[in-house]
Amino acid sequence: MTTEPGRRERRKRETRVALENAALRLFAERGYEQTTVEDIAEAADVAVRTFFRYFSSKQHVLFGDVGHDIAVRLRAGFEARPADEPAIEAVRHALEALRLNDEEQQRQIGARLDLMARQPALLGSYYAVFAELTDVVAEYAARHGGQDVDDLYPQLVAVAAMGSVQAALSVWHAGRGAAGQTLDDLCRESFETLISGLAPR
Repeated sequence: MTTEPGRRERRKRETRVALENAALRLFAERGYEQTTVEDIAEAADVAVRTFFRYFSSKQHVLFGDVGHDIAVRLRAGFEARPADEPAIEAVRHALEALRLNDEEQQRQIGARLDLMARQPALLGSYYAVFAELTDVVAEYAARHGGQDVDDLYPQLVAVAAMGSVQAALSVWHAGRGAAGQTLDDLCRESFETLISGLAPR
């Protein structure tokens, strides 16, 4: 009895991953617009109704759950920080806690970045993910400092922090990091460079 929920969760995760992998492969092979939900379901060997149990649309497959998952983990990272810690330090630690070096996660990130490089029309979905994450950071910085979320400091911290992540992703995707440097390493270096005042190197 105690193992059954674990089995169900594993099967659900396997189905979700199969749908994501099928979608990314078809988007790359046929193009995003030319790929239908029916195509994705068939490639993953599931019914169309099963697709809609996991995703609301093919755009949702591209980034929807990825962004939501990272946002949840980012919020958890903030909740774990001491109340008296400076906001910028809490942001540093929360970003580090995301741990972007899982092999499957990196493969998924790389596939999505490759796809967007070939099909710039999909960039809107990518930026929507970062808009959500920027909101998470701004909400934390505002709460921490007793400010409104639309005040300058919370917005500046949030936009700068997420900009540092985007810069790290761009460098990583272009293969421009130092030898042996991981995506986590690049994210850390990018944020450290930011908060040091972008001093010349």
